[in-house]
Amino acid sequence: MIRWLPQSLFGRLVLILLTGLIVAQILAASLSFYERNQALVYFSDRQWAEQDADLVSLLDRLPPSEQKLVASIRTSPRVQIQLFRHRPPPALHALPQDLRALRFLHLLQKLLPHHRISGYLLREPVPAADRLFPFEYGYRTRSLFQVRLDPAGWVRFNYLRPLAVTEWPYPLIVYLGVLGIGIILLSLWAVHLATRPLRDLANAAEDLGRNIRRPSMPEKGPIEVRRAARAFNDMQNRLSQFIEGRTRLLTAISHDLRTPITRMRLRSELLDDSELKAKFVRDLAEMEAMTRQTLDFLHGLDITEKEQAIDLTALLETIVADLAEQGLTVSLTGSLEQPIPGRLSLLRRLFENLIQNALAYGGSVEIGIHPGDRQVEIQIRDHGPGIPIDRLEKVLEPYYRLDPSRGHERGGFGLGLSIARNIAETHGGRLILRNHPDGGLEARITLPFGHPPTNGRASPFREDRPTQESIS
Repeated sequence: MIRWLPQSLFGRLVLILLTGLIVAQILAASLSFYERNQALVYFSDRQWAEQDADLVSLLDRLPPSEQKLVASIRTSPRVQIQLFRHRPPPALHALPQDLRALRFLHLLQKLLPHHRISGYLLREPVPAADRLFPFEYGYRTRSLFQVRLDPAGWVRFNYLRPLAVTEWPYPLIVYLGVLGIGIILLSLWAVHLATRPLRDLANAAEDLGRNIRRPSMPEKGPIEVRRAARAFNDMQNRLSQFIEGRTRLLTAISHDLRTPITRMRLRSELLDDSELKAKFVRDLAEMEAMTRQTLDFLHGLDITEKEQAIDLTALLETIVADLAEQGLTVSLTGSLEQPIPGRLSLLRRLFENLIQNALAYGGSVEIGIHPGDRQVEIQIRDHGPGIPIDRLEKVLEPYYRLDPSRGHERGGFGLGLSIARNIAETHGGRLILRNHPDGGLEARITLPFGHPPTNGRASPFREDRPTQESIS
């Protein structure tokens, strides 16, 4: 049963309120029906008792010849009136009186204090009829009351009591239904208002994972909501300051390394040993390249370019044409008619990084554009050796390199794929790597049609990455 319970707080609160409301309405309706039936029975019995008392008083003053005529006039399908010269014996299957019969007998005794009164019950079977009401089957109860006339004789009242009341109080049911609908709508609105701050906080937390510089949450509403919003904004500010401070530190270190590297390069020219000199120059060139790419990585997403509508097909065609002029084998299939929101320089860098990576390790590259309902998928496939399945996630982390097939000897320091993933996530998309069934590595980039890119810098050292998928 737990699997069928709502998973959201809104759904669970609505379920609790609806369950309580339905139970309360059923109990209220049951009590109302019971009270209504009891009131109807009480007033009906009192009316019949008064009529019986009046009839007994009239029979006391009439001669026997006229008593039968009056009794026949009073007889109906509901009640049969019989006159006896002597006290009639009880029926063979007589039963003790129930509460209703005792109450009726008490009314008669109050109205006829100088008369002897007795009574009992009978049960008559009811044959099954062609009806849909189950309470029409079973037994009907007959209440028999015998009153001693003055000066002589007895009169017996034989009442037929139905099994149950078959008429439903439809106005009351409509009233309860309208009341229930009104309470349900009011409860839904109240639950929506109560859970909206939680939804806003959850949306802000999700957005914080994509954009550390997102606008602060509005600190309004109840005291608890304002405290939660204030705590969230303080956390966001501290995280932003921490990331910016660490980025500035790494940028400063990488920048300051250029000066000693340049001095070491100049001093290496003074070495007489040509072999040792070549080793120094090679190591310094690698250090300089690593420093340059690190600076490029740290500053790559810190731009002020505004969002614009981008023709994705034209952008990829331009990149393919530039590479074709260099004699590289790159093909493009598919197209996207509608533009996507984004920043042109970032998206261009995203695709160039992936295509250059594929060319470096696969020789030729195939690019495919596959539009969907809400997003577009771009597939970039090479024909290289691929990547071990257990390392498909790791190669997207900064400075992670595969050795030897995709190592630094081919000019990379493990930053290109990490930058590409950051750009995709900055635009609300994803980057997934997989080994193609026919060989080679395939990068799949999904970009939404309507998701606005986040503003500011996407931190390259985020630790809350979504798990990458290996699509077989």
